[in-house]
Amino acid sequence: MKKYSSHTTLLLLGIILTLGFYLRIKSVGETEVIAPLSKDAKLYYTYAYNLRYKHTYSMQTGKSADLDSAVKPDSLCSPGYPLFLTLFIDSRSDKNALNRIYLSQAILSTLTLLFAFLFYKSFMPQYWSAATSVLLALSPHLIVANSYILTETLFCFFLVLAGWGTGKFIQNPSFKIAAILGIILGTTNLIRPSLQYFPVVLSFFLLINFGAKKGSHLFWGILLGFTLISAPWFIRNVISVKGESNRKLMINFLHHGMYPDFMYDGKSGTYGFPYRYDPRADEINKDIPSVLNEISTRFLRNPSKYLLWYLVKKPIIFWSWNLIQGRDVFVYPVSASPYFYNKFFQWTHFLMYTFHGGIVFFCLFGSVMSWFPFLQNYLPHSSILIARFASLLIIYFILIHIIGAPFPRYSIPLRPYLYGLAAFFLHILILVFKKFRKDH
Repeated sequence: MKKYSSHTTLLLLGIILTLGFYLRIKSVGETEVIAPLSKDAKLYYTYAYNLRYKHTYSMQTGKSADLDSAVKPDSLCSPGYPLFLTLFIDSRSDKNALNRIYLSQAILSTLTLLFAFLFYKSFMPQYWSAATSVLLALSPHLIVANSYILTETLFCFFLVLAGWGTGKFIQNPSFKIAAILGIILGTTNLIRPSLQYFPVVLSFFLLINFGAKKGSHLFWGILLGFTLISAPWFIRNVISVKGESNRKLMINFLHHGMYPDFMYDGKSGTYGFPYRYDPRADEINKDIPSVLNEISTRFLRNPSKYLLWYLVKKPIIFWSWNLIQGRDVFVYPVSASPYFYNKFFQWTHFLMYTFHGGIVFFCLFGSVMSWFPFLQNYLPHSSILIARFASLLIIYFILIHIIGAPFPRYSIPLRPYLYGLAAFFLHILILVFKKFRKDH
């Protein structure tokens, strides 16, 4: 029976990986981004180029006639993704280099499916894990993300790796595995700095579930691993740029999220970029106290409007299908994509679009349900703790983006957790229903 189960697992996994790789490799092969190195993409690529060829982490392009001209160090974005890009670039703008990046991201996105399946299997039965992984394989947002020079694919991979690592950690809670999990979380944070406060949240999780003594011991392990990865970047910023760019990122994050419905004065023409139309933007954006003071002033002036925006509309926008800074699943405009003409791609897009709202709804219920004590009657304790970790991550990101800018693009790497907790909710619902029928 065990042998049959192992063969079944490998068969399911093989089908999922084949399906996922086909969709991803066909997408990157046939998608044409109109301006592949614009906006954030240009920023990441420039950092990578300067890091590889000028040994300086900087967004400056230098003198156009002299590719080796000196640039000034800064820290406008975290170094994780530019470090990844240095493996592939060999010039300032090369189509072959871009194609290598797209291909590597398609492979990485397929590996994400592998670790997602193993992650799901740590807190759900095999067939639920397989069905959830199929949703992940079909996700148009994750497939299209591979065709952009953006952090989504790499960040998603490490988030899933952290989920898989948490499963291993819960099943064998030791200082060594805690430190390895901390290293994974620290690396994830270097790709996008949104996880920088997560270890603090995780400390309460460990203390509650493992007790004060063991929980503290495990927390120090996670913190050690997290710090080993994060400390060099922090020290470099203190020495080289005095932390100025980091403060600017926080100011922008708070400022860009303060406009209700993402519009300046309710004007539809300003949708998505209201701060560009605010005549007081420079004054508000001066420093952190200035932006916080502006937010509190607007709250006091119209509390109901801003409470609705921050507590209700922001989470809805964060999980919405359409990208504010793009169109449908496309962050930047494309001139060609299999989603435009391929029937199979169009069918999967329609399927995922149709069920997206329900999946988000089920995920939120699953996030809450994972904390209910009655689950002990249905699941092993380790499965409950892993599901609670997934819930904690989802809740953490919702709260972070309630505070700042809830751009839907930032929720794309969370799709594995979104689908996982939605499936978890349905799984528990069916278990409860079966028990109810048996008892009655």
